[in-house]
Amino acid sequence: MIQPTPPRASTAADARNRAIRTAAQGLLVDVVAGVALAVGPALASEHFAWTAPYWAALGLLAAKTAVQTAVAYAARHLVPPPR
Repeated sequence: MIQPTPPRASTAADARNRAIRTAAQGLLVDVVAGVALAVGPALASEHFAWTAPYWAALGLLAAKTAVQTAVAYAARHLVPPPR
């Protein structure tokens, strides 16, 4: 039995879906890295404090996720998948 192919989502909807998925994946990496940045030193030393380098590292991770999401969105518009 031949099954009809489902209709393709519009480019904008597909790009938005990919960007949201990429953002979620990137944020998951950021959270894991943030926990590792906090828990590792906190377990190693009782004098752990959130210093500027820790905040800078978390900020860079968040910026990486924003750039990654924007690239995923733009890439879907510029390079459509093969049919």
